[in-house]
Amino acid sequence: MYGVRVALLAGGLSQGGAEKQLVYMAGALLRSGAEVRVYSLTKGEYYEESLRSLGLAPRWIGRIGNPGARVVAWAAALRDFSPHVLQSGHFFSNLYVCLVAPLYRAVAIGSIRSDVYQEMKANKRWGPLLLRMPPAIIANSFAARRNAEQLGLPPGKIEILPNVLDLSEFDEASGSTRAPRRESDAPVVIAVCRLVPAKRLDRLLRALALARREIPALGGVIVAEGPESGNLHALARELGLLPDAVKFLGRRDDVARLLRDADIVALSSEHEGFPNVVLEAMAAHLPVVTTPSGDSGVIVEHGVTGYVVGGDDIREMARRIVELASDPGLRRKFGDAGREKTVLLYSVDALGGLLLSAYRSIAARLGNRRLVELLSGNEELEEGVRI
Repeated sequence: MYGVRVALLAGGLSQGGAEKQLVYMAGALLRSGAEVRVYSLTKGEYYEESLRSLGLAPRWIGRIGNPGARVVAWAAALRDFSPHVLQSGHFFSNLYVCLVAPLYRAVAIGSIRSDVYQEMKANKRWGPLLLRMPPAIIANSFAARRNAEQLGLPPGKIEILPNVLDLSEFDEASGSTRAPRRESDAPVVIAVCRLVPAKRLDRLLRALALARREIPALGGVIVAEGPESGNLHALARELGLLPDAVKFLGRRDDVARLLRDADIVALSSEHEGFPNVVLEAMAAHLPVVTTPSGDSGVIVEHGVTGYVVGGDDIREMARRIVELASDPGLRRKFGDAGREKTVLLYSVDALGGLLLSAYRSIAARLGNRRLVELLSGNEELEEGVRI
């Protein structure tokens, strides 16, 4: 590597998909020889320990909640680092990288982690600025790029970097590379997400209630916490799924093991970018029933690794769950195909090369000759396969 210095800014480090991918990026950059620092607007959260294990203890710049004060704090904290790249890990932190990067003649790279529409809704009046201000953006889904261009973002401004999974780490956490389920076990459908409106878990609960008319032993497991908890518990009671048919486990640190003990993964979201849970499902040899939100309908190959159903087609979701729950052989076939696809396309091993290649592409487009020269001739760039 040629001394490329990268500052990653996390809007937070809670137990979420965007945060997990930021940890993966930091580790991949380190392994590629880059100098890396991680800064965070929050402290005391889940993925801090993972970063410390990489020797990248996050530096807190959020002591004062005011955005202007945070910009000043971050600019000051970067003085002894002088980064070439400032990359945001969350959409709402795009503003910070854009304001600080010019001070160091660095490339500012924003982030999109969902489908853009969700980000715009969540950030209200700030949304248009957070989308248009970054000179370059790394998104994790083609859906995000398509939607951003429909909102007027110039083509070519967004680089696509799909989510990845550390398969060795996942297999170790699960205790097995194959789910040790017996055919005589009652089938279990599992969902892993946040209990927020965008995840539309009401769809899944209604589909489970329908599916149980044909398979009364079918069970559901919801691994999640969030503001919709009360509403979803009430709906589950109304549908007759509580207390025995569905278990709400809250947030868990042993998701890989819970997947090992399940049969089908369901995703019922209205908005997604590139959902981590789909990769984890396929890594666990599990078939997936999903809506086409974000890139879910691309990652899951209909009739190969699972089924893609219309968002509000509850009956079709229930029918596909019944089909898989009734056929262990079909579950194995889809699950094995999903594992193979994850190994081939979504392993963390290629992430360093993909990131550096994206940086070079962005730097060339923006005319940042200093960064282009630093990245030129790097072996990682030649080995990375662009998606």
